[in-house]
Amino acid sequence: MNLIKHICLTIVQLFKQIVALPASISSAVKERQRRMELKELESERLDRIRNPLKYRGK
Repeated sequence: MNLIKHICLTIVQLFKQIVALPASISSAVKERQRRMELKELESERLDRIRNPLKYRGK
């Protein structure tokens, strides 16, 4: 009986993970985009520090 209960709980957890998969993928994509934007902003900031004459008019 305990084995059957354990198997059923495992199957339920599997279905929960399957249902949550699209949201998880969406979240990962958004996080990656956010990191890319931050990396780009940081690159520009460092470039401004290294080459201030290039950005004098901005």
